[in-house]
Amino acid sequence: MTKLNFPTLTKGIYIQKRNRFIAEVQLDGAMIDVHLPTTGRLDTVLAHGAICYLKPSTNPNRKTAYSLFLVEVEDGTLVCIDALVANQMTALILQKQLINGVPEGDIKAEVGFDQHRFDFVVHNIVEQDFSVTHIIEVKSVTMAHRGIAMFPDAPTERGQKHIAKLIELQKKEQFQTHIVFVIQRNDAESFAPCVDRDPKFAQLLQQAKDNGTMIHVCFTRVSPKSMELVKESSLLC
Repeated sequence: MTKLNFPTLTKGIYIQKRNRFIAEVQLDGAMIDVHLPTTGRLDTVLAHGAICYLKPSTNPNRKTAYSLFLVEVEDGTLVCIDALVANQMTALILQKQLINGVPEGDIKAEVGFDQHRFDFVVHNIVEQDFSVTHIIEVKSVTMAHRGIAMFPDAPTERGQKHIAKLIELQKKEQFQTHIVFVIQRNDAESFAPCVDRDPKFAQLLQQAKDNGTMIHVCFTRVSPKSMELVKESSLLC
C-alpha cells in the first residue's frame, strides 16, 4: 500500500475566492482568510457553501493560519487542491519503484537543467550498457468531468515550457524523460489533456509522447486522513 498521510485537518465551509492566493472560509461561525496552495483556476471545484478541510500552517510568521486543502464537490467527492501533494505522492511512488520505466536509483528533487527546474531526477541507472538519467515532471490534477480527469484547468505557459524542454532533452541519448499526472480526486477513471483550456499544452503533450517521453497517470483515493495510490498507468493520448 502506498499512502500519504495528512496532518489533522479542520472542517469548514468554503465561501469565495478573493484572489489567486487567498480564499474566504467560514470556520466555527467566523469568516477567515486562508491560503490557496495552487495556481490553478479551480473553477470546477470551488463552489460557495462547499464543505472544505483546512490544513494548519506550520509557519508562525504567515498571515493566514490555514491553507485550503480538501474541497467536497457536488457528488461528495473529495478533491485535494494542494499542488505539493502531487510531488509528495510521486516521491513515495518513486521510492517504491512503482512508476513504469523508472528503475531503482538515486532520487533527487528540484534539479535544474538549462534554466529549467524539474521535480525529480533519478541518477545512476544502468540500462543497455550506458548510463541513463531519468527526468520527471509532476502535474497536480484537480479537474474532472464525467469520470475523465483533465489538465490543465487554465492556460499554463510554465507547463508548456516544461514539456518543450523535456522534448529537447529526450532527443539526447543520456536522458529518459517522464511526465507524471497525479489525479487528486476519487471519481476519475481515465485522463485526457484539456484541449479546450490549453490547446498548446495538449499539442506539446502529444508531441512529447510521440518523441519518447513516458507519460504516467497516478489515480488516487482521497479521504480527510490520507491519499492512497490506486493504480499507475501509461497515458494513451
